Amino acid sequence: MRIDCISADIRAVKADMVVVNLFEGAKRPGGAAAAVDAAIGGAIAAAVRDGDFAGKLGETLSLRPSRGLSSPRVLVVGLGKKEKFTADHARQAVLPVLKEAKRMKLSTVASVVHGAGAGGVDPGTAARFCALGAALSAFEYDRYKEEKAHRVARFLFVERDAKAFPSVRAGVSWGARVGEAINWGRSLVATPPAELRPDDLARAARGAGRGVGAAAARKVRVRVLGLPELTALKAGGILAVAKGSPAPPRLIVLEYRGGRPGATWTALVGKGVTFDTGGISLKKWEGMEKMKYDMAGGAAMLATIRAAAALGLKRNLVAVVPSVENMPSGTAYRPGDVLRMMSGKTVEILSTDAEGRLILADAMTYAVRKYKPKEMVDAATLTGACIVALGSVNIGMMGSDEAMLSRMKAASAASGEKAWELPLHEEYFDQIKSEIGELKNVGGGEAGTITAGRFLQEFAGGTPWVHFDIAGTAWVEKEKRGYAPGPSGAPVRLLVEYLSSRDRH
Repeated sequence: MRIDCISADIRAVKADMVVVNLFEGAKRPGGAAAAVDAAIGGAIAAAVRDGDFAGKLGETLSLRPSRGLSSPRVLVVGLGKKEKFTADHARQAVLPVLKEAKRMKLSTVASVVHGAGAGGVDPGTAARFCALGAALSAFEYDRYKEEKAHRVARFLFVERDAKAFPSVRAGVSWGARVGEAINWGRSLVATPPAELRPDDLARAARGAGRGVGAAAARKVRVRVLGLPELTALKAGGILAVAKGSPAPPRLIVLEYRGGRPGATWTALVGKGVTFDTGGISLKKWEGMEKMKYDMAGGAAMLATIRAAAALGLKRNLVAVVPSVENMPSGTAYRPGDVLRMMSGKTVEILSTDAEGRLILADAMTYAVRKYKPKEMVDAATLTGACIVALGSVNIGMMGSDEAMLSRMKAASAASGEKAWELPLHEEYFDQIKSEIGELKNVGGGEAGTITAGRFLQEFAGGTPWVHFDIAGTAWVEKEKRGYAPGPSGAPVRLLVEYLSSRDRH
């Protein structure tokens, strides 16, 4: 779907449908909605007066006016209570618009920018979130459906105010670019596991710089380490987890050189388990089909690089994604094994289903040794305990550096992608001490998310580091908060905000 911005009066725009909005509790339309309402004979005001439309967030009212507009349809979308409105509500309001447009098989939609002005959000920010919402709402993975979903061809954001238009246009461009990168990563997560094994993920990473512009693409470089290189690096965690599968492991290294020559690096490490059976510690069959999403952290880091390139961020970034299949077989690693990691630390295996932290540990060691980053972030669908603790609302966040955590919290608030800090107190380390090695890969029944994070901290090498556990947020079970069911792309929105805000300052 093409997302554009034009300067015009929405009443004069020729599209299959025009979109305006209304806050919950409003007695009459205001702004562009008032102008459209006057043009069509007060139909919006009548619907409000008669109780047919309340303006709740995501509620829609579809009208077919016989006169007054250049477009044959009007859709009014609710923005919820004005006093609770945020920029992210603007994003969420776009999903029901796209649903209606798809249902009616429309080609072109023209919409006001939700929340600018009356909603208290500056026009540029509102435009960013609206365009992001349009891009994310347009995502479809229908490769295996004979009857393909209808796709809206063009989504226009309309701004009448000439002074506001430049910032709105820039915001729409920003949101569309970031949304495209997120959708690229979501497509990877949605791909069936037989078609996305470690080598396939590596091949996809080689295309991360395509479509972002020639100048940006030249700043993106890919290196893929295979079995010989990983063996030479003594990547004991990656090699052990991969032993159960005939698919050889890969360590994907995707660079974006947007900063000045010699500038420091930010490392983005993402879990890339393309399918997780649990290995010898086999999972239950219920829900195992979703274990294709166990590479969502890796896909998110690759997508973040793609977004950074598309935006032209002036930073040096490197995504390091260890990719394996975790399978049971006669060659698989076992509970009771002791692994020597790339760092030299030894890890006693209690559960082969706690494999993500093993491959991440080696990837973090590689990033620290190779790039000496000034900061490092990792993302992984790491623990079921995170779902128990935080559900599907918040990303679990923990880290070693208070200043970095504070900036991440600010980015979370600004992006609308919620994250909640969990503690990494030293007492939790006692749970992962091993009697026959230095560490255990499982800390027992208590504080499973925290002990997994504490395990990873041992491999950060003193680098300021933040860990995101996205087990509860990487996959959406049912439509909510502006996402259709399927992969969400978490935590790309948060990371792009973090990186771009640092870029601005």
